[in-house]
Amino acid sequence: MLHKTYSEVADVHTRLKGLGLTAAALQEAVQQGYLSRTRLTSHHPRIFFGYSMWAETVAALRDNLRPEGWFKVDDNNYELTISPGSTLAIAVTTGDDGTGLVAQYPSNKCPKGAYTVEAIETNQQVDMFADLLPPQDENSLFTTWVLLIHVAEGEVRAELSLPSEIVGGRIKAWKERIILPALPREDVAVSIAPPDIPEIDVPIMRKTKA
Repeated sequence: MLHKTYSEVADVHTRLKGLGLTAAALQEAVQQGYLSRTRLTSHHPRIFFGYSMWAETVAALRDNLRPEGWFKVDDNNYELTISPGSTLAIAVTTGDDGTGLVAQYPSNKCPKGAYTVEAIETNQQVDMFADLLPPQDENSLFTTWVLLIHVAEGEVRAELSLPSEIVGGRIKAWKERIILPALPREDVAVSIAPPDIPEIDVPIMRKTKA
């Protein structure tokens, strides 16, 4: 299915700016999530590797966006980060190996439940009936974007994309995809300019291995 994809650096920054976001804020959150994964050992439960990366990415994303007025919603453990005008939400999830690749068509790695289905159905309604809906306020329906993350060989890929269809818990169609520059894995030096948030200290540090 046809969709709009942003992958050139200038286009990515322009589109994100239109959403009240920056590539730095998203990338730094992904980096923090990945670094939390690298600190784990073989003694940690295997399931915790993915969970730790997801949780730390969600937390870092909220930390980075809080100064801009974004806030969290965690009703029924469905974790969202909501824009100041309550018009846009971001959910974080693990993507498959098509994540972050322009020529591929990504999906979520693990099946999603009823809350994700409901969010995507809302996206469809907002898209189909945009001209008929009243002006948005704090009680309006918001669109839910997905920050997909995939740990690949040598790099961590991510994209912020707007899902439009889900079947059997798997996202099958996207309205928009914003491809973020890939981040190198732990064995490659990395330098990311964090967002300008002086009141919050978000160090990018790796624990020294014994």
